Amino acid sequence: MLRKIGFALLLFVGLLPLPALAKPPVPANPAILAVLQRVETKLVDSAYVPVARVDERRGIYRFDCSAMANWVLRQVAPEARRNVKEGRPAARDFAAAIQRARSDKPVRGWLRIERFADAQPGDVLAWRRPPWFPSRNTGHVAFVVKAPVPVPGGYVIRIADATSLAHEHDSRQNTGGYGTGDLGITVDASTGQGSGYGWFGAASLAAGYAIPTPIWIGRVYK
Repeated sequence: MLRKIGFALLLFVGLLPLPALAKPPVPANPAILAVLQRVETKLVDSAYVPVARVDERRGIYRFDCSAMANWVLRQVAPEARRNVKEGRPAARDFAAAIQRARSDKPVRGWLRIERFADAQPGDVLAWRRPPWFPSRNTGHVAFVVKAPVPVPGGYVIRIADATSLAHEHDSRQNTGGYGTGDLGITVDASTGQGSGYGWFGAASLAAGYAIPTPIWIGRVYK
């Protein structure tokens, strides 16, 4: 009798729907994409330099990745920008701001997106440089311009950033400064968080070459 009851309970539980994965409570900020579109429309000259030198009337956009992120957020999300760091933030400061943000509701201008697959155009992507990695940079920060696409080994995501080294399918055509390109991202199977990056998109993932470091996705809202 007990065995029959247990079997019936198993059948009943099997019919219950699985709990849905939580979705981010707010959509991505469309104002960020509007700024990036304006840059692409006006762009005449760009270069990878450590301090932002922007003259929109002349189409000049010169900055590194963190100076670019600082410039964009000051225009469309000043509260989020203030809560990164006073003065001139580096890439690691953007990663830290996203890491300490809440994931259940926006606070102080930021919402942390837990699963990389939930990234949306307009989100901020950042990571810290691993201590062993030979670079003077503290990490990297960029803006998502297309939703992540699953590929063997992880995801490919198109970003807008400022860099001296082009990505896969890059708009810069071997020049530095502002542009768009594809990153490859590995993902932790248990949490869904980005766990490493391949600078050259799907080609990096196919070659098994990804730098392990947490990839943080932040959504700004004011």
